[in-house]
Amino acid sequence: CGYRSPAYYTTQLGLPHVLHFNTFNENRLLSHFYEFIHFTDPVIDNHFKRFVRDFMHYSDSIFCAAGKIVRSIQRESLDRGFVIDEEGGGGYSSLHVRRNDLQYKDVLLTEDRWFENTQEIWNPNEILYISTDETQKKFFDPFALKHDLRFLDDYWELADLETFDVEHRGMIDAIVASRGRAFAGTFYSTFSGYINRMRGYYGMSKFTSFYSWNPVKYEMQKGPFFSNENKFEREYPVGWVGIDGDERITQDFEGDAPKNTNSLNAPTKKTQPDPPRPSKNSNTNEKEKMLGDENPSDGLKNLKLQDHGIKTLEETMISMQGFLPSEDENLEQSQDGSSMYIVFSTDCGKFQHWQSYLLFFSAMRIRQPGFITRIASGCTDAQKSEAIEWHEEHIAVLSKRFRIFFTPRFSDIKDENGKSTGSDYKYFNKPFGVRYYLEHSDDFNYVEKTGNLENEDDFVIIIDPDMLLLRPLTTDFSDGSSVKFWNPFAKAIERKKKVVHGTPFGQTYGFSHTWMKFIKEAGPNSPALKVDERTADLHYQVGPPYIATVRDMHKIAVRWSNLVPSVHRAFPQLLSEMYAYCLAAADLQLPHEVVDSMMISAADAYGEGWDFIDAIPDDDVCTTAVAPAYKKYPLPTVLHYCQTYGVSNVLFSKYKIPENIFTCEKPLLVEPADDAMSGENSFFINEIRKRVDLKPKYHKRHTFATCAMTSAVNEAALFYKMHHCKAPANKERTITLVKL
Repeated sequence: CGYRSPAYYTTQLGLPHVLHFNTFNENRLLSHFYEFIHFTDPVIDNHFKRFVRDFMHYSDSIFCAAGKIVRSIQRESLDRGFVIDEEGGGGYSSLHVRRNDLQYKDVLLTEDRWFENTQEIWNPNEILYISTDETQKKFFDPFALKHDLRFLDDYWELADLETFDVEHRGMIDAIVASRGRAFAGTFYSTFSGYINRMRGYYGMSKFTSFYSWNPVKYEMQKGPFFSNENKFEREYPVGWVGIDGDERITQDFEGDAPKNTNSLNAPTKKTQPDPPRPSKNSNTNEKEKMLGDENPSDGLKNLKLQDHGIKTLEETMISMQGFLPSEDENLEQSQDGSSMYIVFSTDCGKFQHWQSYLLFFSAMRIRQPGFITRIASGCTDAQKSEAIEWHEEHIAVLSKRFRIFFTPRFSDIKDENGKSTGSDYKYFNKPFGVRYYLEHSDDFNYVEKTGNLENEDDFVIIIDPDMLLLRPLTTDFSDGSSVKFWNPFAKAIERKKKVVHGTPFGQTYGFSHTWMKFIKEAGPNSPALKVDERTADLHYQVGPPYIATVRDMHKIAVRWSNLVPSVHRAFPQLLSEMYAYCLAAADLQLPHEVVDSMMISAADAYGEGWDFIDAIPDDDVCTTAVAPAYKKYPLPTVLHYCQTYGVSNVLFSKYKIPENIFTCEKPLLVEPADDAMSGENSFFINEIRKRVDLKPKYHKRHTFATCAMTSAVNEAALFYKMHHCKAPANKERTITLVKL
């Protein structure tokens, strides 16, 4: 008992219903149960230690949620060649980084010291799960340069975290961290201590547990087996070692040094060696045997790991966020059995090349259902060959649902007689390219004589290449908490909530009924002539995302491509193809349901989903932009980055992004600082190096957009570098788009 005097539990002490322990002054009852309750009989002592282990634990719902996350990380890890132990742990490693409300300043380490003190613990390319109260994930940049990082909020939907109280999420966090192959915690933290106790309960080796503060780094390995004082700074093996027997254990079974002295490959269960790693050509059954058949989510039932047809780890192996084949197949259709065909139109230039990669990456990141096709128009033979090679190597490996489709060049401007004027309007490629795709793609098997298409009850969604997906595109707008319809008049109208034949949907664009200036281009008998300004404002001032059934979108594409040349002649400027779309829809009597909340673009635009951004607490603006958790905070579907955004000295403009941003040698973008939302940062430096002051509302909007775009580009670039760079890639964040 050390300096403490034992108090024996006598008959007299057993009479009261309640015993009060004096915890005032120097008597502090902040300790582990096995340090202040002892039994002289080791049989009883071990019985109650087992009782605490087996019955005083988190509820099943907590463990089930954590289990989904553990299994998800392990699936990624197995694809990289890592293994899990015989008890179902490992495959990744974990940290608990305590930062806030920590009174012991010696262990409050900087990000550099955290990494330097622990870097040799982790295996190369190993996924690290980080349990932390640090809200700024840039703190972990030193780790991110070497490892893929995972956090609890990455699994918000998978584990349905919004259904748990904040305190319960911490419990889930601890369980996930406890299952890592190796673990590094924060000394003095009872949260880290309990993670170590759970690891002890699992039977994991003491040589896999560390602390980040160097003076006690090996405390779990070399420190005492038990303490005869009231200690809370760490846990002690006396609480778990040998408690399934009837003998009193006074030392652990592992000795003073691991049999395998390489700490990077420390055994994950006592001193048993790891199971053999699967070879690059190991069969599916071995991987399935390691994971079992249990599935982490209802959407991935009976998921089986198998060869994804991708290259080896050294070449370009999809891990991190890639799709497993069963998941990829499941996403071909929506829950109602329909399919979405999402298309975006580009040329073959480098400017839209990097935008296409970013769009595909963002679709992968948010698990977008459906088929996504880049319609590339006007490519030369050399450009087409290069685009095919790039797509097969860098895009098709992300998902077999990500495609590229080539069309002729449609951007030539012709006069009324059909002769070329020698000028180009590149946006002609959109209506003509979509029509060509619908009529020539194997997806629809168009019959020219009848005008029939297969899958006409499915859906087509047209987006732009410079759109970043923040949440999945959908054809169902019945969720009132995340959908806002356009309603410019005092008296609300009843909106339809789902895309069906005769009811297309579109995003509100702020050009009102301007398209009606060109209504004569539809002909003297066009039904568009019967549309009044009120109806035009309510149902036709739309832009991408355009959403319609295959049947309706083909009708629109045909009429759109017929009208756009004459509308452009009448209005030879930007937006003429959008006006032609509105005119085509009106001519076909296909009024759209107009949605505000699908898009954000210009920070001062009306009729967009900025209200959702305005409602995010200041402290969460940048973190939500970086890792969109749209079930926690309602978010728009896409960020249309056609504008310039900035906060402080960080600027984002698509026109300033280097065309070779997704290469091995190119560094990453500078991102906004942790205090981007502070008052002193309510400005940005624009392209001509002029300071633009921001009012609070626009400060928040610019911060969100800047954080979202810089981090998304960097995340996509890191993904590229991880999977396609044999030599060490440039991961420095040094590209600034502002020349101060």
